[in-house]
Amino acid sequence: MGIDERAVIAANNNADLYEAMFSAHHLDYTREPVAFVASQTPPYYSNLTVLAPGNGNDIAQRINALAKQGVAVSVKDSFCELDPHAFGLDVLFRASWMWRDQAGTEGSTDWTQVSDSADLTLWENAWKQAGSATRQHMFRPQMLQRTDIAFFGRKIGGAFEAGCIANVSSDCIGISNVFSLANSATVFAEAVAVIGTMNLRRPLVGYEAGRDLELARGAGFETVGALRVLVSNVAVE
Repeated sequence: MGIDERAVIAANNNADLYEAMFSAHHLDYTREPVAFVASQTPPYYSNLTVLAPGNGNDIAQRINALAKQGVAVSVKDSFCELDPHAFGLDVLFRASWMWRDQAGTEGSTDWTQVSDSADLTLWENAWKQAGSATRQHMFRPQMLQRTDIAFFGRKIGGAFEAGCIANVSSDCIGISNVFSLANSATVFAEAVAVIGTMNLRRPLVGYEAGRDLELARGAGFETVGALRVLVSNVAVE
């Protein structure tokens, strides 16, 4: 079975988010048609993300080049085409690319867009509490100045208790970092609704696994491909 083109679109949208994040952290990267590559990464981001299927030799060269730099390589195997053992990698987790034809435009929402650095800090604190623990400051204020990135959330009593990121590409909108401190079963539907207020009329893409994937399906997403995140099983001195 061939690779669904919608999975390729989703992978490239994810790389657009990578560009925004790496730029905010002042980290060098290279983006080519086959892969996004960087020797240093923020937490939860891979050194190499595959962007086009059927390029095993090119991807192998880039993975080996990272390893020669002494990098403990992590790879987003976007189309599950790599042999992890050939590169000394293990599967960290598996997930599915997902697609929704359009953001919802029906109904009202009590979510709002984050517009200043103080609220962005509150948003990040809630995101970390929801399960993405890291001591590093992930989401920098300069990201609020970008027209292709939007942080949304529901704020109650001076703190956020749910949120998501929307990153806009020319052909789709990515939905990521969806969280709910209340463990709400409707958080994806709520995120879809607030992204609909952007009025861009583009399909939504992203990737999820486990319960979050099931919640996304309940909000109208379908799965369009499989991916894996692979990590080095070789100690780097």
